Amino acid sequence: MSGNEKVYKYWSKRSNTHDTVVLYIVGHTINREIENWLINQFNDTGVVLELGCGSGLFSEIIATVVKRLVATDLSGEMIEQANKKLSKFINVETRIEDSYKTSFDDNTFDTVFMANLLHIVKNPVAILMEANRVLKDDGRILTVDYTGYGMSFFKKLALGFRYMKKWHSPAPYSKNLGPDELTEIAQKAGFVTENLKLIGENTKALCWKGGKNNERNNLEK
Repeated sequence: MSGNEKVYKYWSKRSNTHDTVVLYIVGHTINREIENWLINQFNDTGVVLELGCGSGLFSEIIATVVKRLVATDLSGEMIEQANKKLSKFINVETRIEDSYKTSFDDNTFDTVFMANLLHIVKNPVAILMEANRVLKDDGRILTVDYTGYGMSFFKKLALGFRYMKKWHSPAPYSKNLGPDELTEIAQKAGFVTENLKLIGENTKALCWKGGKNNERNNLEK
């Protein structure tokens, strides 16, 4: 079984209860902070690709502030859940896509967004490279990932306990991304960091904004 299949099977199995369990594990406060950060990152003329949209937990927020959103996930079960939230928006399309190799043309999107994807995949650099390919030269990439970085030992322990209580086993390839590691993998994929913010009190999340390193990307072509 490939790494992609492991991730697909793990999350598809949890699609029906995804939102309620996530909120139980991380709490409402951190998601509100993420939403407040996200709402200021988009404009109403932008065409946005979301990779690994899952159940659409943050897609609905983005849909209200962009011209067009294409929300994608490898799991058809997750897309079904996302459709329940997003069907009311005429500017949103949902599609089953492999984040490692999408069907989109080069230089298509103004923004690529992914939430809680990089820390659960086998090869985050490869996914970021695919985002680089479909992103316009002057486009921006945004990522959000829950992280244990900056949390006390006991808060991390409590977070892990809540996770295992509900989902019984850790996600395949699950990792805690810190600021330095995120910056490094983004650089390997041809991005430069424009803004990196650690938010949250009891639960933490890394919010990252980057742009193409066009000088490097052109040299590598």
